[in-house]
Amino acid sequence: MSSPINISGLSTGIQWGDIVDSTIKAYEARQVTPITDRITKRAAQKTAWTKMQGLVETLNTNARNLRRTGFGGFLATVPPSPSTSRTLLSATASLTATPGRYRVEVLQLADTAKIGGASVADTTAARGLTGSMSINGTSIDIVGTESLADIRTKINDANIGVTAAIVSEGGTAGRLVLTSNTAGASGVTIADGTGGMARELGFIDTRSKPISSASMSAAAALGLAVSPQPASIRVGSTLITADLATESIASIAAKINAAGGAASVESEAYGSETRYRLVVDGNVTAVDGDADSQAVIDALGFAAGTTGSVKQTVQTPVYTDAADAVAGAATSLVGLKFGGSASNLAVGDAINIRGMRGDGTAVTIGLVVGASDTMQTLLDKVNDATTGFGSGSRTATAALGSDGRMRLTDETGGASRLSMSMSVTHADGTTGSLGSASTSVAGRSRELQVGQDAVIRVDGREVTRSTNNITDAIAGVTLSLSTAEPGTEIDVTIDRDVKGTVDSVQKFVDSYNEIRKFFDEQRLGDAPLYADTLLRGVVSTFQEALRTDVSSNPTYNKLTIAGVTLDRNGILTFNQDTFKTALADKPSEIEALFGFSGVGQAFVTATDNATQFGVGTISAQLKNINQNTILLKKREADAQKRIELKREQLVAQFTRMEEAMSRLTSQSSSLLSSVKGLQGNG
Repeated sequence: MSSPINISGLSTGIQWGDIVDSTIKAYEARQVTPITDRITKRAAQKTAWTKMQGLVETLNTNARNLRRTGFGGFLATVPPSPSTSRTLLSATASLTATPGRYRVEVLQLADTAKIGGASVADTTAARGLTGSMSINGTSIDIVGTESLADIRTKINDANIGVTAAIVSEGGTAGRLVLTSNTAGASGVTIADGTGGMARELGFIDTRSKPISSASMSAAAALGLAVSPQPASIRVGSTLITADLATESIASIAAKINAAGGAASVESEAYGSETRYRLVVDGNVTAVDGDADSQAVIDALGFAAGTTGSVKQTVQTPVYTDAADAVAGAATSLVGLKFGGSASNLAVGDAINIRGMRGDGTAVTIGLVVGASDTMQTLLDKVNDATTGFGSGSRTATAALGSDGRMRLTDETGGASRLSMSMSVTHADGTTGSLGSASTSVAGRSRELQVGQDAVIRVDGREVTRSTNNITDAIAGVTLSLSTAEPGTEIDVTIDRDVKGTVDSVQKFVDSYNEIRKFFDEQRLGDAPLYADTLLRGVVSTFQEALRTDVSSNPTYNKLTIAGVTLDRNGILTFNQDTFKTALADKPSEIEALFGFSGVGQAFVTATDNATQFGVGTISAQLKNINQNTILLKKREADAQKRIELKREQLVAQFTRMEEAMSRLTSQSSSLLSSVKGLQGNG
């Protein structure tokens, strides 16, 4: 509506603006206000129907919950271990569970496999490796310009069921670790490709073929008629010369260790015999320019090995005799030198050997130097099976290398706390040292974590799965394993959730009563849906659904028998005690009463018919109201335009009248002045 226009009658004294406003208001009262009132009524009806729709949708949801099998749900009770009080597992029962008691024993948890490679000094520097390896059956190609970080990214981008990460080892150093994305015994499978990339990165070791003896010459142990010529081979980043005609695999292993590599001899059953393999950390390759290098490698049968562990080795400084010759087993302790410095050992001095075994247990032994004691005497003391490193549950063995260093190797692979130092107390009370042993090869497990399946036993039946969340050992129940405790059985009890069932019915009753309350409110004379036959029809379908009779139930075929009844005002009442008695008496009948052939389905059908988009009673009515409102608003706008046009016409009309009257007044005044002038002249 436009603002009133004030047209003052300066000539006539008539307030034309008031006449225009009064006229327009009369037009609005006849042509606009009735339409506006209808729009307002439609808005109120829309609000009421929208509220009704929400109430019916809530009833629909609660009815769907009732018609489900086991609609109230089931509860799983799991006690802790009776012997340790630890929580072994938790259980969640679905609606398809069956009440009962199940005896469960957790034998083993599922775990993800994790494999670690060798440490590198700079994870961002080009590795200079060219070749391939296979991870979980997918080939990963590596080029010389790629760093360890680049290789990590390439593995992750391949999306092959593992996650590659770099574990920092201080500064720029680190190593690559592969973790399976899923638990289970399938784990992570790694195989070498061209160039031995899995060995170069330290994921698997290199192993010789089985050999009959670790101590006789390799050629003889291998039964070679003609031994390859001595040749250089590359072991990791270390070069050594191997002479199979004279050197055993044990001496070759010692030579590799002396050169800074990591090698050991492992025994294995070979039928009724024992055979030995030379095991090396890293790849073994031929040396360019050495024609016999590959022949030595082929004779030993070096090939990709397993994801075994690396044994930690600590080594002393280089020992020499008084004449600076490299110490051997027969070198006298008297006059021994280490690192080029004299130890000043003399008869009667004490050598104090201290350290820790790989498991962290302490070793404290000593030796009083005798005139005939040699390096072998010292080795025997270090290796003593009663008090030395050769005792305890985790032993280590010391050996003297051809380079004059004593090397103490943990007999158990993997992370190790192995350490050793040797101090000297001279007979005169002064002290000295034979040097501290430093770690030359860090012990590590390539297989950081073993991938394994979960194993449980349910009522005597063994179940193996690759996850700790087992969904099919007990029908309708998920078992979430947390602790393995073989030999301990616990009873998992599945009971009907009576409270949950009662709550489900109560929600249904409450949602029905909310609709009934709304219906009663609309029966008042000033309500938006007063006397609305559609609303009455919708509510009638719900009342009809309440009367559903499940004839297949011999006992509880109607809601009233189960404790759900209508009072005289149309409100549902719920006697929970009656319902609980019925549920305990005939649980299957109560499920059927509220199920797909009972009240639950009847209400789902009735509420769907009311709210189904576009065609349901409520949905269609809201659609009609929206369409009608659009038409009414257009009619209102058109009427308003006509009134505004009428206003403009009236303003123009009265303006012309005022102007005409003004001209007449002016002419009258002029004529009067002329007459008065004539009269004055006469």
